[in-house]
Amino acid sequence: MVKYRFLVFIAITFFGIELNAQDTIVLKEGLVVGSTEKGRRSIIFTNPVFHKFITNSFSKPIENDSVGVNRQGDVQRWEKIKADEKDVFRSRKLRGGYLYVTYNAPKAGIKILEVSGHSELFVNGIPRGGDVYNKHLVFHPIELIQGENTFLVKGGRGQVNMTLLPVKKPISLLKRDMTKADFITTESDVKMGSIRILNATGKAQKNLRIVSESNGTVLETKVPTIIPLAMRKVPYKVQDNYTEKDTVRVSVKLYEGSKLLDESAILYHVRTPQERYSRTFISKIDGSLQYFSVREGVIASDKKPAMFLSLHGANVEARNQAVQYKAKDWGHVIAPTNRRDYGFNWEDWGRWDAMEVQEIAEKMYGTDPSRTYLTGHSMGGHGTWQIGATFPNKWAAISPIAGWYSLFSYANKEKEENPSPMENMLASASHASYTLELSKNYLHHGVYIQHGDADDVVSVEQARFMRKHLSEFHPDFAYYEYEDKKHWFGIDFSNIFDYFKWHTIPDNGDVKNFEFRTARPGVSSESRYVTVYQQEKQFEFCGVKVSQNVRTDKQKKKNDVLKKRSITIETENLKKFKVDLKHCISSDTVQIKVDENVFANLASYKGKDVWFEKENGVWALTEKPENTFEKNPLRYGHFKEAFKNNMLFVYATKGTKEENQWAFNKARFDAETFYYRGNGSIDIISDKEFSLSKFKDRSVILYGNATTNAAWKSLLSKAPIQVKRNEVKIGQKKLKGTEFGVYFTYPRKDSKTALVGVVSGSGMLGFKAVTPNKYFGSGADIPDMMIFTPSLYQNGIEHVEVAGYFGHDWSLENGDIEWRLNH
Repeated sequence: MVKYRFLVFIAITFFGIELNAQDTIVLKEGLVVGSTEKGRRSIIFTNPVFHKFITNSFSKPIENDSVGVNRQGDVQRWEKIKADEKDVFRSRKLRGGYLYVTYNAPKAGIKILEVSGHSELFVNGIPRGGDVYNKHLVFHPIELIQGENTFLVKGGRGQVNMTLLPVKKPISLLKRDMTKADFITTESDVKMGSIRILNATGKAQKNLRIVSESNGTVLETKVPTIIPLAMRKVPYKVQDNYTEKDTVRVSVKLYEGSKLLDESAILYHVRTPQERYSRTFISKIDGSLQYFSVREGVIASDKKPAMFLSLHGANVEARNQAVQYKAKDWGHVIAPTNRRDYGFNWEDWGRWDAMEVQEIAEKMYGTDPSRTYLTGHSMGGHGTWQIGATFPNKWAAISPIAGWYSLFSYANKEKEENPSPMENMLASASHASYTLELSKNYLHHGVYIQHGDADDVVSVEQARFMRKHLSEFHPDFAYYEYEDKKHWFGIDFSNIFDYFKWHTIPDNGDVKNFEFRTARPGVSSESRYVTVYQQEKQFEFCGVKVSQNVRTDKQKKKNDVLKKRSITIETENLKKFKVDLKHCISSDTVQIKVDENVFANLASYKGKDVWFEKENGVWALTEKPENTFEKNPLRYGHFKEAFKNNMLFVYATKGTKEENQWAFNKARFDAETFYYRGNGSIDIISDKEFSLSKFKDRSVILYGNATTNAAWKSLLSKAPIQVKRNEVKIGQKKLKGTEFGVYFTYPRKDSKTALVGVVSGSGMLGFKAVTPNKYFGSGADIPDMMIFTPSLYQNGIEHVEVAGYFGHDWSLENGDIEWRLNH
């Protein structure tokens, strides 16, 4: 009993939730079944339990009931399970399997569900976010009904714990999982922190404010709206006004009007610039507060400092990455976060975070763009391979340490043999993750590979494969294999930094040859002086091979200019691209050969951009594109691309009670998932609150259809896909019924950058079909559109009705669409 009381005390003080031991309800008994899911790292997966759940054929499990077979062909059955002495359900079956628990409530009311170890759960059928890595971050306010309440929990790594806590403060601060900047002894400015607020009421909270007090300075921050029965991490301002190294307490108080709702004292570190420290910034992806860590160099010359962007491994914080380095005398170490310590494998939002931080740090520290380097360990080693290939223009050299080269090589995901046209279509959406297809981009920079031969986490065969692969074409790479070293043996190696020091990004005019390949212009589009703009066949790899005449060593020594410039470009799968001729400003004549087409006498373009477009197989000069509605690198499409540009979730209120509840619950579920995976903080509003002018240039994720969501008309009235109750119309074709789930993306016509991501259905069966949010997982991508039925979760890809890409003008007529044969 003493131990139990101590644990309750920890919960009170550590998580900021007031409770009494007698009010705490630990859920200890249930049924468990092993995983029968196939296709876990894919947007297409089968799962018999989930299929029954969303098709309303799921009934209360009974011991020994079978649900299907696992990957090994073994029948999986429900069996009884009890929590252990630490109140944790432990079973190998919870590695992707399900736990079913019930609780008989004596009366209806709101409780706080503390749950961890799961990837998602359904409380009385309502989806809520997961805590798959057992971070103990999830406190879901839930509404219990009188009598039996059901909890269907999808396991993650083999253990789950579940506790119902009473609500003592309907609106409260949660101290765990704060994002904070460090105070710096040499700085006096306003910095940003973020803290979670729990709204355990059935009402949206719109009039909250946070008041911080730091060393006598009081600052106030308006809190964004927090929807009912939800938690949100919100930013607040805090004054940095300390001059001595210390650990200090900052008072943070939460008010509604003049009423004090909650308060907390938060520890901040005051650091010197010579220490590792962290900075925060508001992300352009979702408006959330993110951080990066810095190990400043002690610069020994008057040159601009170099930047070493260092990517951390799984379960490693950026601050712990930066602290591994000693200060360099020629550059600064910058460690971004991947949005979380597991995050996104440095793909998708992790990749965007890394590049967002690189851009911020370059401006903040005045680093030299020609001396920017990329390195990382383990998952960060993979990130180095991936980001190094995706943005080859950014790096003078890269160094992956103990990393896997491809998401698919590490996950042992094999390509389908003899894939169907539909399989090819869906696979093309994930081409950005196929690192090997981009490997010629490593020719832009030096590559230093380092790995331990006894690595028991990431096999040394990953490094050996890349050594062999690069040896076939790369003239400038190094390889060092440490004998008897396992996975972790450090990251701050002088040999790596010596290798970096030998490399700089050359001026464009001195680059004789380069190659550039990308999955699509919306992922990466720029290399040296070429920008790819549009593909011929969308989402198939595209690129260029470029050569030009350059100055001789003698001409360089004399600082002579090149009077005649001749550039040859071989293209792959390109429709339109740009050549920047700034490096030709001193040349008298400029000639460009594109495939077999020669363009002489281009001197009038020197110092400017020249555009090329292919029509009927022939390249011609063209004007700079003015139609920003067309697909371009800023807005090229595929569904996941809508989840940035300070995205806004808009749920439906114009449908039936059941349709409206689904839209709200799904928006909250997606926000909870993105919070956990990406340290996110997303604005969620109703369709009644939305207007184009109020939320200008923000991407919108719309939940509902034209019948149920009032925002559809202003955002999607001209879209070639129209979804309403009982019907999906794709161009002139119609699908009748309530069972169709729909994902698609379409531009906001009032914006040059923003997209609309549509999470929709033709009825409740269709809405339930789009409940999973695997699109937040790296490597699991969706084309511009995908329409399917719930039977997908039973029989797989054959129940995808249509998938594909709109044309460059976002039309169906000029698009690349794959239909099921019976349509």
